[in-house]
Amino acid sequence: MEHVIGFTTMILAMAIAIIALPAQILKNHREKRVGISWWVIVLAFGVYASRALYGFVIGSYYIMLPDFLGTFFSAILAFQALVRPRLTLIQYLEERKWL
Repeated sequence: MEHVIGFTTMILAMAIAIIALPAQILKNHREKRVGISWWVIVLAFGVYASRALYGFVIGSYYIMLPDFLGTFFSAILAFQALVRPRLTLIQYLEERKWL
């Protein structure tokens, strides 16, 4: 039972790390702005990094593999947030031709 739960958890964590985070990275790239809060990025990186380290220490690939990917993609989001200037609401609306 432990392996079934571990495998299910790994699949769901991989889905977040492989689908959701890269989708946000691509969205940020297309829109030329970071669309999520800096706190979400920092907390995601912290959670993924600490869980990946924990998975490594206890030797659990169920934890380590998806959380390593999450750490990697969260680092890319942090890089985007630091490098790309944030658009103000007015700039965003002007780009969309709503103003």
